[in-house]
Amino acid sequence: MAGHWEALVVDDDEALRAVTVEALRREGWLVSEAAVGAQVASWAREHPFRLIVLDQRLPDADGVEILEDLRHEGYQGAAVVMTGYPTVQKAIEALGSAATDYLCKPVSPRELQRISRDARERDIPPQNWEFLWASLRKRYGFSNILGSNAQARHCYTTAARVAASRASVLIEGETGTGKEYLARAIHYMSERRDGPFVGINCGAIPEALLESELFGHEKGAFTSATTSKKGICELADGGTLLLDEVGELSPGAQVKLLRFLEERRLTRLGGLKPTEVDVRVLAATNRDLTRCMAEGTFREDLYYRLAVVPLTLPPLRERREDIACFARHFLKLARREAAGAGPADFSELALGELTGHDWPGNLRELNNVVHRAALLAHGSTLQATDIQICPRTPGTNKALAA
Repeated sequence: MAGHWEALVVDDDEALRAVTVEALRREGWLVSEAAVGAQVASWAREHPFRLIVLDQRLPDADGVEILEDLRHEGYQGAAVVMTGYPTVQKAIEALGSAATDYLCKPVSPRELQRISRDARERDIPPQNWEFLWASLRKRYGFSNILGSNAQARHCYTTAARVAASRASVLIEGETGTGKEYLARAIHYMSERRDGPFVGINCGAIPEALLESELFGHEKGAFTSATTSKKGICELADGGTLLLDEVGELSPGAQVKLLRFLEERRLTRLGGLKPTEVDVRVLAATNRDLTRCMAEGTFREDLYYRLAVVPLTLPPLRERREDIACFARHFLKLARREAAGAGPADFSELALGELTGHDWPGNLRELNNVVHRAALLAHGSTLQATDIQICPRTPGTNKALAA
């Protein structure tokens, strides 16, 4: 229970905080408490809080603003804003920032307990919490680049809902939009998180070698096969297999992959005995597979095997509201690599320069530009003159946009 029913109470009034904590503990909650807002973000990164109760006016922060930041980072639990200075405007602000309740001090323990019971009944899958606040945050800083774009957040939300299943997921999007990142997210929030995550770029391997790479080979299967070798499908047993750039597969390779997906059995090249494997298959592509099917270059039966859950990540030019957030995240990574040296933020003109660009290379290109600017800049703030964006050929990376 404790892993799923944790609560956080934040109030600088020690006596009132104690009353609130006790009321929740009587309802069976495992409660953490803090006196200042500075502790909230760091604790929320490490704990799967299902309920946060916080004072609207803290010594170092505004409770509503803290809540807005948490929502932006992906917090989906219940949130109660308390205040000793009730006004209609503050109530509107709190509820508008996705607070589930707004209570005036002194808060009735009975009312708080009712709210806490409602919070437990909210339909939030446990694996979604672990995904947002444990595995991915620790491994990848996931919440830092969620952004606020509705389509992108829909992708992450859907991924969280289907992660625990065995369903195949097809992730479409232009190069650099974060397809592999999302695939890793699905793996690490699934029950297979402790198993292997194995990926293969289907477009980077010659067709003659692809079958061996996928399914392995026995010693002597071909001239250079001096030893037996497991293929990536076998290496991913008990975990997740990512077929990156699956749209590049040849017709022959598509047939063999389809057979594997249907039977979940493989036979190594040159072998006779089939091997059963337990693997969850994810696929990614920068091609429009619907168009490829219409053109006859991609099999419909394979598409429907892969796209049980189809997701499409939008290009960066369609989520300009997120560019500043991403840029600051990449700048933070650059400073970390430089042991804290270099600029710490952007000027307004610099952010305008970044926001106005179409970013055909998407997040990968933005990361490159920010890191380069951080290395070459002299001041503590990146200026527009520090931003150097390489010109690109028109139409580059628009396979899915056409």
